[in-house]
Amino acid sequence: MRVLFLENDDSFSWNVLDRLPVDRSHVTIVSGRDRAAFREHLSRAAAVVIGPGPLDPHRAGLDGVVEEAAARGLPVLGICLGHQAIGLAFGARLVRNEPCHGKRSLALFRVSRHFPGIAGPIEVMRYHSLSLASVRPPLRALAETQDEVVMAIEHESLPIVGLQFHPDSFGTPRGEELLAAFFRTVT
Repeated sequence: MRVLFLENDDSFSWNVLDRLPVDRSHVTIVSGRDRAAFREHLSRAAAVVIGPGPLDPHRAGLDGVVEEAAARGLPVLGICLGHQAIGLAFGARLVRNEPCHGKRSLALFRVSRHFPGIAGPIEVMRYHSLSLASVRPPLRALAETQDEVVMAIEHESLPIVGLQFHPDSFGTPRGEELLAAFFRTVT
């Protein structure tokens, strides 16, 4: 499977890449800001992963990337900043919350077609100060913290998922399982 990885100037990007259940030789890495490279490689991609980053999706230059991938019917996985980009693409709002940098939380997962066998509370590691609010169809909130911060979303019919937390972190013990489950369901 050819994966197009949008790198958004974040040191955690390399942790995410190491955790993807795809051989690194099958991953093309482009800057999230480089729209020409994104479009050039999109036609050869079987999936898109939008990595984390320190900005909001607009300032990171991610406007339109989710829509372009969705128009081609490509699976999209967004992590942290990528999760936020997915939410904004489908009408959610971005809100500032108390910074959660390197903090563990329990996320209560609902049953999902992208994460079969994963439901109930799981421990996740968070690194963010922005989050999604007003998630609405065609997205649904798939997981939330006890204080109702959205931790995961999925599209009702398209293979599109966002994770606010870091599945690449040691503080998310089931992170690799989540990543593997997503890729199994979209291949």
